[in-house]
Amino acid sequence: MSVTEKESLMNKKTLALLIAIITIIFVGISTLMNNSGLSNISENGSDNQPLSRSQLSKELYDEGAHIFPQSIDVTDVPFINEEGQAIGKGDNIGKWSFIFFGYTFCPDICPTTLAVMQQAWVNLSPEMQAQTQVALVSVDIERDTPEQLQTYMNYFEKEFTAFTGNLNSLRSYAAQLNAVYAKVERTDENGDVDPERGYLMDHSANITILDPNGNYYGFIKPPFSPKKMLKIITSIENSQN
Repeated sequence: MSVTEKESLMNKKTLALLIAIITIIFVGISTLMNNSGLSNISENGSDNQPLSRSQLSKELYDEGAHIFPQSIDVTDVPFINEEGQAIGKGDNIGKWSFIFFGYTFCPDICPTTLAVMQQAWVNLSPEMQAQTQVALVSVDIERDTPEQLQTYMNYFEKEFTAFTGNLNSLRSYAAQLNAVYAKVERTDENGDVDPERGYLMDHSANITILDPNGNYYGFIKPPFSPKKMLKIITSIENSQN
């Protein structure tokens, strides 16, 4: 079997595993939604009362969200999205962006986080969905082609987007948003690198928040849940009304 055929087989196995994981997660999340009255948060938000930035920071701190006193400028960094289109900072203007650094071969954190975001997303009003963007920034530019990203993201939500590109873009963007990542080679029983087993990517688990100007507004620490994410998103966006 050629290297290309092995990679294709690995890819299919990964996607099959992903579907199984998502199914299990969705069952658990659906139960959580039914038991916690998740939809009420979408309708009510934080009583729909605009909050100052300092008030918002205090309200969301216990939810794991850290809101900066003022946004930090982010320079324009070129990427390619899941549709193969060149994009930059200007393409994110006008929406609140919730960005997660990860990769499609991730065995646990990435599919879990995206599944949670999908369940929060479907409970947003159409108006709020229109001003919200959820994006995966790939830290695995070797394997995460636009085609691979599109297939992966469509398992969660077709409105979500994903970015890939070159190493310089990734390094610059990750540094500006305090994200870290590292390639981890798999080894055999003797401790030697085993190319047949592929590799993993260690990466930050935080969700980064960008304001509608594309600048660094704050971040959200795990663990995540649909109820928590819905409260954070609605509170932040309602505070700007």
